[in-house]
Amino acid sequence: MYKIRLHGRGGQGIKLAAHILGRAAFLSGYQVQSFAVYGAERRGAPMTSFVRIDKKEILERDYIFDPDFVICVDDTLDVNEIMEGLSKDGFVLINTSKYPGHFSPKIKQKIYTIDATKIALDTLGAPIPNTAILGAFVKIFKKIPIETLKKAVQIELKDENKEDLVEKNNKAVEICYNQMRL
Repeated sequence: MYKIRLHGRGGQGIKLAAHILGRAAFLSGYQVQSFAVYGAERRGAPMTSFVRIDKKEILERDYIFDPDFVICVDDTLDVNEIMEGLSKDGFVLINTSKYPGHFSPKIKQKIYTIDATKIALDTLGAPIPNTAILGAFVKIFKKIPIETLKKAVQIELKDENKEDLVEKNNKAVEICYNQMRL
């Protein structure tokens, strides 16, 4: 089973990102579970979403305390805190303009960084990097094709009555995917 924890702040689309990632995994033939935890339920408050992906039925129902992968959409969050419990073979993907070496030297896991906010601003005209960073994630993860992720974006945003944003979000996904250096 792959366990993914997403961190960000209210208003950054963390819940929707988990749903899109879950939908993409489902379309790729996996069993999926995705859900979010809200603190104060207000814009700007820290929040966490979770995604489990497996080829067989998922029976766990609790929070993910030992993720394989962490996606951080807001680099103002404490990186050491969000990486709590991360498996030794896992990785963290951080939305930031900083280089991976900027983050704590005591972190042993692989750190990837990409400026998904800049890409979102350039393509969407808004600092909402949730879909863009998923493009970088699927490139690193290698279990979900980018075309399947783009289909999931189309389905989820259409369900949210945001059809006009599908093309822009998928462009952001593709740019992040192409700019992600492994």
